[in-house]
Amino acid sequence: MVRTPVRGEPVRVLLIDESVIALHGLKAVLLRCEWIVVAGTACTEAEAFAAMEICRPDVVVLDVRVGCASGISLCRAIRESHPNVGVVFFTDTDDPNILYSAIIAGARGYLLKAASGDALMKGIEAVAIGRAMIDQHLTQKILCWVREQVRTLPHRTVEDCPDEDLRILSRVAAGETNKAIALELQVDQSVIARRLQRIYKRLRVSGRAEAASCFMKSGRELFSGPHHAGRYATSSTGY
Repeated sequence: MVRTPVRGEPVRVLLIDESVIALHGLKAVLLRCEWIVVAGTACTEAEAFAAMEICRPDVVVLDVRVGCASGISLCRAIRESHPNVGVVFFTDTDDPNILYSAIIAGARGYLLKAASGDALMKGIEAVAIGRAMIDQHLTQKILCWVREQVRTLPHRTVEDCPDEDLRILSRVAAGETNKAIALELQVDQSVIARRLQRIYKRLRVSGRAEAASCFMKSGRELFSGPHHAGRYATSSTGY
């Protein structure tokens, strides 16, 4: 979790870019902001790691290339060793594959260098308080990526569900409430609620009605009576 700066406390920023000219330009822009302190700069991966220990930044701003090193790999290393530090990419690269890699590596912000100084400051502010910031020109690419990820998720059916899930689904399909199901299966009602959320996710449905419909379409018979409770009650302790 990225550390949230104390109200009124300046945000310490470390700038990482292979270009000294770019670093000077960034520093000049950020010095106009009274709540940002440029704690340090780095041009290489080695300088970046050293600066992380010396400067103790709240937010790191870096490019996708840092000398001969990958900014993506550097981001991953920073997030692993300093999980409370937020990372913002500030780059010319709008390649969606790089953007996705940055997100997976743990970046919370990704802005193009064509963005204004104010946009960069807003990005730093957002990341400093634990939010995310993606350049508005890249929003459509992010949406397409998310849709593709969802589309390629393996689709699971009722037949893939374990017996414990089937017992719950059967009772949902029969119109029983969580309270009634919990009484029949001899578990706490919260256990049923949590298990149903996992079932919805597994079946990729939005809620109770769709889950019940999936069960009925599977052609399975409804379970009835509390005599099936024993096995579920003993196996539900892990949920």
